[in-house]
Amino acid sequence: MWILIIGVIILALELAVGSFYLLWYGLGLIVSGTVGWAFGSEDWIIQGVIGLAIGLFLMIAFRKRLAEKVLGKKINDEFLLESGEGVIKENGLVEFRGTTWRYNKEKDETFEIDEKVLVRPSKTNRVFVKKII
Repeated sequence: MWILIIGVIILALELAVGSFYLLWYGLGLIVSGTVGWAFGSEDWIIQGVIGLAIGLFLMIAFRKRLAEKVLGKKINDEFLLESGEGVIKENGLVEFRGTTWRYNKEKDETFEIDEKVLVRPSKTNRVFVKKII
């Protein structure tokens, strides 16, 4: 029963976040919690693991399609593999496509706050920036 309740709480959190990630885990926990409750199973650990596995499967299978349908636009999951323009912020951060990132730069380059820069692709948690010429 607790897994079912946790699933409903996660779905409620999804309404506040709107990321389409919590949706799948919430649905998975609701399914496993409902089945466990219907069959009288009290093993909440197994229900939780099964629910998370169902959620992972649902997320991999349907997240992109549902997001495109609801938002009405094509989702680009690999937007950091494309260069673009960013804005330097305080404390060694750059704002790029709605998110703030730590950045690496050429040794001799310095940037002013609110300066526009070219942000290059990265496969790490840092992006590379360069002055726009």
